[in-house]
Amino acid sequence: MEVLIVEDECAIAGSLKKNFLNAGHHAIVVTDGEAALSTILNIQYDVILLDWKIPKMTGLQVCKRMKEAGLKTPIILLTALSDISNKVEALNAGADDYITKPFSFEEVLARINAVLRRYQSSVSAIPFGDYSLDLIERTVNSSADKIKLSEKEFELLRYFLFHKGSIVNREQICETVWKIRCTPETNIVEVTVKNLRKKLETGLSKKFIRTIYGEGYIFFAD
Repeated sequence: MEVLIVEDECAIAGSLKKNFLNAGHHAIVVTDGEAALSTILNIQYDVILLDWKIPKMTGLQVCKRMKEAGLKTPIILLTALSDISNKVEALNAGADDYITKPFSFEEVLARINAVLRRYQSSVSAIPFGDYSLDLIERTVNSSADKIKLSEKEFELLRYFLFHKGSIVNREQICETVWKIRCTPETNIVEVTVKNLRKKLETGLSKKFIRTIYGEGYIFFAD
């Protein structure tokens, strides 16, 4: 998971980033609203943790500018303000959720997972590179081609896209995609990864799926 942390309090930003990295995710920190908007317009993130009171442009202003630009990346607003009117204002500005300081990392992660579940159920396609995964037709589409996927190839690619940029191991893939526990003799993950690679990468210099030996796989969407 790719997380953008927009927070000018160094202790909070540092703690969040460290916890995300320890949990196997990628996290980037920026400290003001202008820098946040600039990186959001150029880089795709899975979720944005956005402090309300940041320099140069407030969190609410960043939310509004994102919505005006048609960006749909889930936003969770972080703030010390706890009044219900503040929460209403945040949600009306385009935030998907609202966390009051102080908070625990476990709460942040739980809120992110809940927001992503809602987001994933509302989208019909997931873009990656020059392609998109059509969640209705269960195909990979580009401007020039449509790639048909088997049921498990589709489930595996969707799993990779929801965890892009993070290392996932074969045990995690088995339990999520096949709903079984992997044994050393099980090779369904390796076979399906091979088939998916062939369909996505044949004739391209781009390699989406990389094997991290001894650890698992990592999917690079861009």
